[in-house]
Amino acid sequence: MTNETTEQSEKEVIEEQVTDQSPEQTEIDELRAQVVEYEALKAQIAEQEATQKAEIFAQKVEQSGVKDFDKLQPFLDATKLEGDALDELLGILQGIKPKQTPIGAATNGGNDTKTVHQTMLANAEAVAKRTGSAEDIAAFSGLKQKIKQFGGRR
Repeated sequence: MTNETTEQSEKEVIEEQVTDQSPEQTEIDELRAQVVEYEALKAQIAEQEATQKAEIFAQKVEQSGVKDFDKLQPFLDATKLEGDALDELLGILQGIKPKQTPIGAATNGGNDTKTVHQTMLANAEAVAKRTGSAEDIAAFSGLKQKIKQFGGRR
């Protein structure tokens, strides 16, 4: 009989522990659910703030009149630009003007100071000096006269 009472008392103790753990476990589960809900709300708020900052950012850029800002945007993290930094950046971008080419300058990217006529004349002169033939000297002389006739230099 002592074995039976001991077994019964052990079962009762185990059952009490299980029932005691049950309310604690439910509290833990409730807390975990609240943490998950808190994290979801936190992420939602962060997303709303980012969207709001992006809208403000776009409005300020539009108001400032900066053109082609969308080309610069991949290099910027708009979420890290606060009010003063954004205003300063837009001020700098407004102050930057594209470099204008002088009238009469090459429009196809030719920044070389020598013109086509000058290079042709220099090449003809080099050939005439190197070979020394009458034909090359005559070609150089004729080219030089044609360039002078049409406003070339030299």
